[in-house]
Amino acid sequence: MKHTLIHTAQNEPQAEAFSGCSHGPVPAARRPANAPPVFVNGIAIPETAIAQEAQNHDAASGPEARAAAARALVIRELLLLRARALALEPTPARDAQGREETDEEALVRQVLELEVASVEPSDVECRRVYEGAASQFAAPELYEASHILFAPEQEGEAAWGAAYERAAAAIRAIDAGEPFAEWARACSACPTAEQGGALGQLQRGDLADDLERALMSLEPGQFGPNPIRTRHGWHVIRLDQHSAAKALPFEIVEAFIKRSLRTRAWAASSARYVAALAASAQIEGLSLSLGSKA
Repeated sequence: MKHTLIHTAQNEPQAEAFSGCSHGPVPAARRPANAPPVFVNGIAIPETAIAQEAQNHDAASGPEARAAAARALVIRELLLLRARALALEPTPARDAQGREETDEEALVRQVLELEVASVEPSDVECRRVYEGAASQFAAPELYEASHILFAPEQEGEAAWGAAYERAAAAIRAIDAGEPFAEWARACSACPTAEQGGALGQLQRGDLADDLERALMSLEPGQFGPNPIRTRHGWHVIRLDQHSAAKALPFEIVEAFIKRSLRTRAWAASSARYVAALAASAQIEGLSLSLGSKA
């Protein structure tokens, strides 16, 4: 359970991972010939540890992965040195999956919790975010639909024609009052037959274009007057429910906005804190860029 700051304190964008034809890890274990050894206050960061850590960092090349790994390990060492200076004792925590922190992970978390202030966003800040991006806080358009699939029993246009006739006969029967769900259970070649043809809740793009266009032309409760062809066969369709996209009120998204602002502010404060630790430490073999301390 490595602390996220070790990965996020850097400002440089990460390049796309190099994998090669075998989709293996970044080739970071090979130390570049001109790469200097890395020290923090005289404590060496072992090259084997850098090579192992490099597997956790996407990069375009081995040297770039090594540099990212070295930065992460330098940050960890700075935080561990500070934890020792504060005489902290590790108290490992468990995550939602029951995984327990190592002692070093616990110390990294504890020193940040102790010395990095958590800034609580104001209601004014939250309102400003909401009003500046209201379109992002919206419930998507949703619809529910059902279908009956009449698949051709073999290759060839004759089989497709026969399947069309069966679908058309089902539409006539449903139009005469026979239950849609009963036809689906008896005749549909889709696994949804067991649910009376119900496809469940859907969003735009979930179904084939022709099916979706036909469904969106219907009113809730209405079934299509003609079978719709897809590569699977002929579909008899019904639109069950449809709700348009709508903006969510501020009160619904306030907690999400506040949590996002709190996380962003804490990450910035943590980066400044680590930058201050780096400025007072003697770091050799690496330029640790963590952004402004302001």
